[in-house]
Amino acid sequence: MSEHQDVHSVARVAATLRTVLAGFREGGERALPLLVAEQEGGEPEAAILPYDLFKTLVEELERAEGVALGDLAANRMANAPTPGEGLDTAALARLVAGAHPDHANDLLQAGGASAHED
Repeated sequence: MSEHQDVHSVARVAATLRTVLAGFREGGERALPLLVAEQEGGEPEAAILPYDLFKTLVEELERAEGVALGDLAANRMANAPTPGEGLDTAALARLVAGAHPDHANDLLQAGGASAHED
């Protein structure tokens, strides 16, 4: 993003969501995303954007990458484990630790697993 945008707290966004949505309706695809963090002015953790802009971004990404994101999402949902099946907490902790090796020990301990489990 080329211009500076304020980062708003979750509490402020929650309290003003109707106003934010009204601004999105008025601005449409040109409305700026709303940056959100736990605290006002913090490092952005999420962005809330107008649905028209979201659709445009997805369509451009699909065109550029040659992939149908809607089909990909539907396929992932169809292949997802049913509730109660799939990864247990320890297996999930090992997967997350593998993606973040610098914090692997802490992540594994939080998940009740160790690096030596299979």
